[in-house]
Amino acid sequence: MANWSKNHDLVYAFVCVSFLADGEVDESEKEAMRGNVKVMLPNVSDDEYNQMEAEVIDKFIDLGDEDSRMNQYGVSLVALKDVFTSDDDRYKVVKNLAYIARADDFIHENEMAMVEKAVSSLDMVDKVNLVKTDSTLFVDPTF
Repeated sequence: MANWSKNHDLVYAFVCVSFLADGEVDESEKEAMRGNVKVMLPNVSDDEYNQMEAEVIDKFIDLGDEDSRMNQYGVSLVALKDVFTSDDDRYKVVKNLAYIARADDFIHENEMAMVEKAVSSLDMVDKVNLVKTDSTLFVDPTF
């Protein structure tokens, strides 16, 4: 996609945790995504977010299969590492992914795996602890 930006990568990561984990995106996850983008990218307007979300969903659909989508998830995480360079900012990305994962009050094993991949890709393995129950997932900083 010609207009793909690193902001798209953030939205893509959020969409992946919402959809790839359990095959659906419920309203609580949609609201969590929108709210978390506003926190991470405060200068993005509602119209810009809506446009980005539509482009991300188009790309997600165009990728066609789970392997391609997961590959793009990894690519997007690497791109985010260049945008969010401080431990605090990377912690916020992981924390927001966990927030989206728990938005429907159930932590699917795929959601957990995707958050763990984000922790690894963002070089946060020694800097956060993931605390999981069936219905919650919290990220505790250790830095």
